[in-house]
Amino acid sequence: MKKASGIIRKQSQKMCPILCLTLLVLCSACSARNTDTKPILGKIDLNVVLSWLPDDTETLLVANRPFWMSTFRMAQDYSNREVTTEDAAKHFERVILQLFDFSYGQTLIEKHLEGKRVLFALEASRHFRHPAGLGELPFEGCALAIFEDDLKHVRDVFMKDAAQKSVRVDEIAGQKVAVFDEKVEQDIWRTFVTFPQNGIVLVATNQRFLEAMLARMSGGKGGRALPDTLPEWRYVNKQAQFWGLRHYDKTQANEDPTSPFGGEKSANFPDDKAIGLTYECNPSKEHKATITYLSGADDARKIEESWFRPLSEPAPGATAGLHIQYRELEPRVIQSTYDLSHSQPLEWFFFLFMGLLGHAVYL
Repeated sequence: MKKASGIIRKQSQKMCPILCLTLLVLCSACSARNTDTKPILGKIDLNVVLSWLPDDTETLLVANRPFWMSTFRMAQDYSNREVTTEDAAKHFERVILQLFDFSYGQTLIEKHLEGKRVLFALEASRHFRHPAGLGELPFEGCALAIFEDDLKHVRDVFMKDAAQKSVRVDEIAGQKVAVFDEKVEQDIWRTFVTFPQNGIVLVATNQRFLEAMLARMSGGKGGRALPDTLPEWRYVNKQAQFWGLRHYDKTQANEDPTSPFGGEKSANFPDDKAIGLTYECNPSKEHKATITYLSGADDARKIEESWFRPLSEPAPGATAGLHIQYRELEPRVIQSTYDLSHSQPLEWFFFLFMGLLGHAVYL
């Protein structure tokens, strides 16, 4: 049987082979309850950004503080070194903008965007599916970055370069879009790159998802993704440096191997009463991440504790090094805290983190 683990695309090929032992998934989450809707950094209105997303978006990852765009590459080091604030932040930035890391996307970053200041970034995703063989689960979604610069010149030069390297350059919903194909394991990943507004770069995996976003960005109406009525928002700290949530979509239970509904699958932790989860991390303040898991199950804590099994860890002590602490905030609302201060537990954390959000990898 295939085993799945959470990790970003391509990164699975670079990790220590022992990481391939099993699926365990994780997420970091939020301890603070925050129901306000203040504009992010006084400039970017979160409600406006969420209104751009298709209303059946299931998973959202957010970088809520400015950072400098880079390749997000890190030297391989299997020692258990102390993690710097920059390293911890870069791990979160990397998973949020993972879609920028396709083959020609590396050229996009290095040649056109590296060193430019990102004010806000997110990844939104839905409809996670089995890969044809090994590799990350294909999904519908996008990565979006809002830059300090207007990027008008970057857009023009990029599209000129893309005409030589892409499958084609299309016009979709009135926007010029470069379309790339890349083989990852046995799947062909199609990637759509566009600059829909000044200072915004959007990289999508699915044309329907992209069309919906572009229509909404140009004034189209529709239900808001992840509406404020969801219970997860009570545990989201929207002022955190990095935060996110997943609201499990029951309509996808039969096709999504990470869905908790419908019994045990190749990449899930069964819980027919699962609701969702949130995560939060503020590396500039402390090297810790938190999870809040919401479920209707009486054994919600037991389910959350099952995410980590020391026998499957990549290096002895990686799980113990996370110093996991659990507490019940309310009945069936369980918060766990993870220590990310050393590199082996940090890598273990991220290896599992993406799977719980739907981005599992078959190895």
